[in-house]
Amino acid sequence: MQNQEILQSAADQARGLAIDAIHACSSGHLGLPLGAAEVGAVLFGQDLKVDPSDAQWINRDRFVLSAGHGSMFLYGWLHLAGFDLPIEEIKNFRQLHSKTPGHPEYMETPGVECTTGPLGQGVANAVGMAVAGKMAAAHFNTAEHEIFNHQVIALAGDGCLQEGVAAEAASLAGHLALDNLTLIYDSNDVTLDAMADASQSESVIDRFAAYGFNCILIEDGHDMLAITDALAQARSQTEKPTFIEVKTTIAKGIPEVAGTAGGHGEGGAKFAESARQGLGLPEETFYVSDDVRSFFESRKAQQVESRQQWDATFSAWQAANPDKAALLASGLNREVPADLMDQVQVFAEDAKVATRAAGSQVINDLAKAMPLLISGSADLHGSTKNYIKEVGDFTADNHSGRNMLFGIREHAMGAIVNGIGYYGIFRPSGATFAVFADYMRPSVRISALTNLPIFHIWTHDSVAVGEDGPTHQPVETVSGLRVIPNLDVIRPADPEETAGAFVAA
Repeated sequence: MQNQEILQSAADQARGLAIDAIHACSSGHLGLPLGAAEVGAVLFGQDLKVDPSDAQWINRDRFVLSAGHGSMFLYGWLHLAGFDLPIEEIKNFRQLHSKTPGHPEYMETPGVECTTGPLGQGVANAVGMAVAGKMAAAHFNTAEHEIFNHQVIALAGDGCLQEGVAAEAASLAGHLALDNLTLIYDSNDVTLDAMADASQSESVIDRFAAYGFNCILIEDGHDMLAITDALAQARSQTEKPTFIEVKTTIAKGIPEVAGTAGGHGEGGAKFAESARQGLGLPEETFYVSDDVRSFFESRKAQQVESRQQWDATFSAWQAANPDKAALLASGLNREVPADLMDQVQVFAEDAKVATRAAGSQVINDLAKAMPLLISGSADLHGSTKNYIKEVGDFTADNHSGRNMLFGIREHAMGAIVNGIGYYGIFRPSGATFAVFADYMRPSVRISALTNLPIFHIWTHDSVAVGEDGPTHQPVETVSGLRVIPNLDVIRPADPEETAGAFVAA
């Protein structure tokens, strides 16, 4: 059987898995898993550089499903590709304690790179991962050994790209010329309530071109040769991120709802039996053919072999660069120097120093002790005082810089910092005024939910802000942050407490 034929069979069987899983629990979203099945077939069947036997391989391509409600897309392909996600977990979709929750959750499912709940977060998370990938290459690659050279690919829908956080993050990604980032837009012209043109009329692809992306339009999103060609163009891009608009039919495979708002959710699952017949699948539910199983087993063997070749390069790099290897290991293991408190400024009990000024000294001391510490700000470094001196800014031309200039993009800052945290090497942070913490609250909540090793710095809280007036005097924000489960909120009152707070973070 030719490659395209087996990939088409895999796409239709992935559709079948989604239909059966959602039908079994009477809950979920069919639209994306069915509409983007050919995208999944090309990604997992031939494009992504991953090792299904080791989902945490550090040089893997990162695939982010930003449209997390379409989770059966990701679960179906992870299962077929040979990740540790057996068919029993597919059958337990959306059940308590299963590895297939309603929205993808970080560290719960092998192959899931991040928790994508609120739409648009995954787009910004992917930007953060692309930033981290560039940082990792700058910090650890050498002329003799290239150990970081992977891609970050995100799949987003109309809903994701209507969200402000995606726009903020995409604008920054284009500015930073992140050529290791590809954003695939599942453009099916449908939202939950109605057709997409009821709430949007701009040309999304032109908007991304204006951001500075290399833009590709695929008129037939079910043409796998076109998808293959577009992804190859993205991988060869060396100057800017790539945006691929893929025109798909939502819920393709269920004629009763395909191409309509009714195909977005679980409503089409009631047509499961006729849909299975139309897709050429047998009556057996959760069916995967021997041919498709065999194809992905061969594909996995090839991926493992490629990984082993990288392992040889990595071993040679370790032997030649013991200091870099130790630093990388410390980042991956989230290590913090045991004597960190001894390495920061000691303030006198009666020191008359503002907490943010004290924080400036402390974060610079921490940066010397922790070379993987990253500090960013939403255009307020001069006020939040968290700029790290003598380490440079991360820019399109300087990937070793450790200061992130997020611009006035608080929500994107929160989600991009999360993306750097998901990457697993660096210890990132972001800063703004406390009143703007509400602009980034969804990202803050997700970071707490996922136990990410990150920290936020919020300054200028309460009435003490003074002349800026009540719009910038948040008296309720700290309390609002403290009710977020698993978020430690520390409000230091003097320089000594500030030092302790930074070390604790």
